Amino acid sequence: MLLVKTYLDKSRIHGLGVFAGQFIRKDTKIWRFVDGFDRFYSPRQFARLPKQARDYIKFHGYRVDGEIILTGDHDCHMNHSDDANTYLHNGYAIARGNIRKGEEITNDYREFDPGLCAAFLGRKKRP
Repeated sequence: MLLVKTYLDKSRIHGLGVFAGQFIRKDTKIWRFVDGFDRFYSPRQFARLPKQARDYIKFHGYRVDGEIILTGDHDCHMNHSDDANTYLHNGYAIARGNIRKGEEITNDYREFDPGLCAAFLGRKKRP
């Protein structure tokens, strides 16, 4: 669950992105998993879902420590950056530095889903 005010807008990185709707000070906790709002699936639970649900979760979710996570807000539109302005620590995404209002908030996907990042980087390299 996003813990700061954000909005979706067109991203220079890819499609839609998540943008700061307020000034976010360095070390501010930006996101955390909130049970009941966000959802996680074991690989077994995920496999039992109908194909349409699996396809949706594959597009909007991600893996962390073998579990599949689907967030309940627009966090699923957070884009990857090799120089992300957030980092993960103790279950939180935290602002690496000050984030200006209107600035896109980014993650380094390699912190939580190396497979997704490899696929993303592979697509990015193709002409």
